[in-house]
Amino acid sequence: MTLTIEAIGYDGATALAEMASLFFDRPRQRTDGRIQIPYGENVRIESLISDGASSDLVVATTKFKEDAHDKTRWVARDSIALDIPRDEWRREAKRQLYVILSRETGISFPWGALTGVRPTQIACQEIERATWNNQGLQSEWYGKVFDRMTHYWKLSEQKTKLVIETALAEQRILASLAYPKTNGAVDDGCDNLIIQGTGVVYPYVVYVGLPFCPSRCAYCSFIARDAGRYAELLEPYVDAVIREARMTFSRGFKGEVAAVYFGGGTPTSLPAPLFERYLSGVLKSIPLMSDAELTMEAGRPDTIDEEKLSIIRDKKFDRLCINPQTMRDETLRMIGRAHTVEETLRAFELARAMGFRDINMDLIAGLPGEGATELLESIVRIAKLAPESITLHTLAVKRGSALIEDGVPHVLFYPDEALIDAVEQSHDCLRTHGYAPYYLYRQRNCRSGLENTGFAREGHASIYNVAMMSDAVPVIGFGSGSTSKAIRGRQASRVHNPKDLSVYISCVEEQVEKKRALFSTVK
Repeated sequence: MTLTIEAIGYDGATALAEMASLFFDRPRQRTDGRIQIPYGENVRIESLISDGASSDLVVATTKFKEDAHDKTRWVARDSIALDIPRDEWRREAKRQLYVILSRETGISFPWGALTGVRPTQIACQEIERATWNNQGLQSEWYGKVFDRMTHYWKLSEQKTKLVIETALAEQRILASLAYPKTNGAVDDGCDNLIIQGTGVVYPYVVYVGLPFCPSRCAYCSFIARDAGRYAELLEPYVDAVIREARMTFSRGFKGEVAAVYFGGGTPTSLPAPLFERYLSGVLKSIPLMSDAELTMEAGRPDTIDEEKLSIIRDKKFDRLCINPQTMRDETLRMIGRAHTVEETLRAFELARAMGFRDINMDLIAGLPGEGATELLESIVRIAKLAPESITLHTLAVKRGSALIEDGVPHVLFYPDEALIDAVEQSHDCLRTHGYAPYYLYRQRNCRSGLENTGFAREGHASIYNVAMMSDAVPVIGFGSGSTSKAIRGRQASRVHNPKDLSVYISCVEEQVEKKRALFSTVK
């Protein structure tokens, strides 16, 4: 018995297989483009794209068919058809497949038919559409957008509220970053709505990556190496990143940098003298704006000490990330984090004592062995510390991680109402403590199809986080595996540095030339 999914009239098998993978474990895509899934009966789904009433329209149709009783023909038992703009056909085909499969299986995900990394982009498009005729007044457009997100895109009410609120926060931050700062913005006078317009120009943001950690977390699929075991690579790698930054910003580079993020891996896993050389060597090449945001992802509490915090402070970093992931020692041991809750508390107290007044802390929902009670306990403990921002991630089980090597049943990715409710309770708790969402993104294979959301107190949202996720702001990436992104209108073009450390170190000059070519074509 098989469920067969077929794209008719267009090349869409890969997109449909991606949507089907929400509901079924690894749908098999045949050489003829059909997707086949073991099922309790012989049924088929046909996804069709045909010409519409005008040249800028197409008709998207999805039909769910079953064997007729005589077994000689297929009979439709569910169908959807809709006229849509021609450039939205792929997205609509996926949406229709989600609706059909959700009806058939009875499974509904919190984010409905939105499978992309940046759901706030869809929310912004819907807000723009709703405000064209309503002068940006929230009383006029909010209900329309809410209905569209819940009924058309099939989001839960909680996720609809979250995505609208976060989209508006992101756009306010982007508007403050743009040249000129109010260009392309709509404001209703109550600070309810600021929408990015076309033709807006932004400064650059920079990511500097260091793929070394003290140990490897069980959920991590990143290219990070053990800093202790690969000590001979640390200095050549640092020198390569410094060289990449120097060459990129030499020879008449035009532009300014509004935010720099040193991430990883764990940058503070470097020995202190090399850590200082790393920061100094990169920063002296970057044309920073006078009020540029500098963020250090110190990350692992066991790598944070007074000497390294002094280096970070002396380099004028204004944001520091200390990431416990959980406040339970048992879980920390289970996931391979080589630190304790006590070390997290000591690192935070030391950072405060040394003058850091903008600290972010990360937590992860859905960790092995943790339920709603354990997650909320961690949320409350961190909120009582009162860092300026808290980012709540959802566990994403990725290929290449120790968790996937141990085997993960596909049911783990189905909606778990207890986990979904625990995340909502966590959001409520953060709001109660004065935090509001300002950016969010999603990843593949997140438990229950949930999201990662950054919460911050007033005035402490990360410019880099919003800019990097927006596909509106140009990004320059340094280090192995980093990505640089140029923006042309509403399209983003990217180049990627090699992930392999030896390859990256040996071809820095080539990567710099690729960056120059990428950004030289931007008007």
